[in-house]
Amino acid sequence: MTKRFTDKVVLVTGASGGLGKITAEKFAQEGAKVAIHYNGNREKALAAAAEFEEKYGGEYRVYGANISQEEAVTEMVQQIIEDFGTLDILVNNAGISLNGSTWKYKMEDWDKVIGINLTGTFLCTKAALPVMREKKYGRIINLSSVVGIKGAAGTIAYASSKSALIGMMKTVAREVAHNGITVNCVAPGYMNAGVIADVPQKYLEETVIPSIPMKHLGDAEDIANAVAFLASDEAKYITGTLLPVDGGFSM
Repeated sequence: MTKRFTDKVVLVTGASGGLGKITAEKFAQEGAKVAIHYNGNREKALAAAAEFEEKYGGEYRVYGANISQEEAVTEMVQQIIEDFGTLDILVNNAGISLNGSTWKYKMEDWDKVIGINLTGTFLCTKAALPVMREKKYGRIINLSSVVGIKGAAGTIAYASSKSALIGMMKTVAREVAHNGITVNCVAPGYMNAGVIADVPQKYLEETVIPSIPMKHLGDAEDIANAVAFLASDEAKYITGTLLPVDGGFSM
């Protein structure tokens, strides 16, 4: 298999488990040097790095940071550039979902979700852009969601954050297109990894799956493949684009 990312340096946020880990592994499989971000569980991140090294060789390092805090993000990205020499690809994958009816929703939950999903993506993008602009090359992929396109009851903060990522992506894409940097979004549908664990099984079987034209959940690898495509030279003329990967759910 041709390795599309040999010697490229990739930062995947929220990469110690779920969709993030599978996405990070996709880049590892294709020759990238991967910065594995985590927030809280260093052991899982180290285990992922060790697993990738055993399977694929290569170079992997772990970085802990609360991405809702600018100083932490700045320090993390600076350390990645110091360790690897550069940063080529940023995958803004980290995200959380705290659900509840809008009229009952707690401000503390709103702040947490917006802080990680939206502010965190902004801060990582802001920190990565100087090195990308300097060398006139970069790929930034934000993980949005079909919930940000269609909405879903009980997801006021999550849906708002994921919808806002689309506007952020389009804005940044316009700002840096002339610098050789592409910025795109992947919008996962209901997948068999990640925040799907928070969805009750009965609701999945009776409501979610019947509403998907393909009538089944997606595989996490489907998301990793879409992200890798947008990060590759095959997509070098694609920017400012939203790519739903959802079995037709959002059409």
